[in-house]
Amino acid sequence: MIKSGPKIVRRGFQIYNKLKRALEAEHYREYVAIEVKSGEYFLGKTMDEAMSLAEQRYPKAKFFVVRIGDLATINFKHRFSLSSSSTSTAIAW
Repeated sequence: MIKSGPKIVRRGFQIYNKLKRALEAEHYREYVAIEVKSGEYFLGKTMDEAMSLAEQRYPKAKFFVVRIGDLATINFKHRFSLSSSSTSTAIAW
């Protein structure tokens, strides 16, 4: 089970690097949210869009989020849902 931030980042980068060439060719400057346990990923024009898609599939998961082709800043984001008891975490680069 992947719980800590550094492990999520490491696994997220491993998955992203495998997808990087295809994602940058088709989705440059969009966002990808990666569910690090399964490797499944979700694309969006915004971080919120990518996270919303990811949370629909994995409501309680932790995600690695990156802007495709732009690895400049780090952000830790914890999202709370007001309509349910689910929470999810995103670590964004």
